[in-house]
Amino acid sequence: MKSLRALHIASFNGNIGDNANHNGFRSKLECSLGSPIQYKELEIREFYQSWNIRDFNSRDFVSLCNNFDFVVIGGGNFFELKWDYSCTGTTINISTDTLNQIKVPIFFNALGCDVAKGASQSAISKFESFLDVITSSDKYMVSIRNDGSYKTLNDLYGNKYNESIYRVPDGGFFFKTKPFYYPELNPKYKSLGINIVSDMKKVRFSKQQIEGIEYEEFIESFARVINNFFYAYEGYQIILFPHIYSDLEAIYKLLERIDDRFRRKRVVVAPYLTGEGADEYIFGLYKQCEVILGMRFHSNVCSIAQQIPTIALSSYKKIVDLYDELQLSDRVVEVNKRGFDNKLQNQIEFTLKNIEDVKKRYGIVNANLLIKGKAFYDEVKKWCMKNDII
Repeated sequence: MKSLRALHIASFNGNIGDNANHNGFRSKLECSLGSPIQYKELEIREFYQSWNIRDFNSRDFVSLCNNFDFVVIGGGNFFELKWDYSCTGTTINISTDTLNQIKVPIFFNALGCDVAKGASQSAISKFESFLDVITSSDKYMVSIRNDGSYKTLNDLYGNKYNESIYRVPDGGFFFKTKPFYYPELNPKYKSLGINIVSDMKKVRFSKQQIEGIEYEEFIESFARVINNFFYAYEGYQIILFPHIYSDLEAIYKLLERIDDRFRRKRVVVAPYLTGEGADEYIFGLYKQCEVILGMRFHSNVCSIAQQIPTIALSSYKKIVDLYDELQLSDRVVEVNKRGFDNKLQNQIEFTLKNIEDVKKRYGIVNANLLIKGKAFYDEVKKWCMKNDII
């Protein structure tokens, strides 16, 4: 059996959701190809202007790519159209000339296409030119994830790319956890898991939106919901899950507002872990929770994948779009809108009363995603054969 070598360019550090995404993707890919794959990981942030360590359009990068059987870019939200400095309008700042110098096939894997932070006409035009190149040759395979990216592409360019860009479930839907001993659990209590965030406050929360609220109002209202939960459900503790470093700020602000009697006895903060194995531990702990209230994309993806009932705390379009694509839009509460606290309280009560029914719905969703995933990875195998990778 031939062992393959792949250069994998993505985000690997600082967000456990990314790690779960990559592990799920790699598992499906190796199973489909029937070959073991050795990956060299290249952190995409090294190409960011803020880090300024590597350059896509350099001889070193071209030479590195050509030393592997193929290149994987993603998954991740790297088709975000907000970077006017980039020749593609995205963080993948790679020129057509550079693409021509790279002789090995390139797989653009389950990328998010996003204009929620704003996109200039220049970025939109450059991205279209980039897509024209990478969808016109069998050397490339292009896929976007099931988070509304397909609709975004259609809104921007009509149905131009409908036949040339694949729509694929995020790799997090295929991620598997391992059993661990969890000191965070208490046999006296069931657990409600929560992931809240503090990044992109001005994008997520604004009174300029219809019925919009500021971040501080969200925290105040959310804390009231949690305090009410503690009074109503004496048999529960809460586990707070940070995914990236800034989530710790959100957790701190929330804890400041929790009744001290509950804060000292019925609140647990999961460890902030990064890197290899962190995702298996944290999402394994997710699995011990009755319900997850999640703001981050992979907080929701990895919960649904494990049939854990979720209540999506939406403050960003991607979450609404994800649940729309899964036909689970009734599981979303838009927490950046006035009056969300009453809706959330009702949703918590409903979910706890109907846990098994929600799990059954998620089971159906996951079965459909497995079918879609198999069909996609069968296409990946055909692409690999066409390019003599296998």
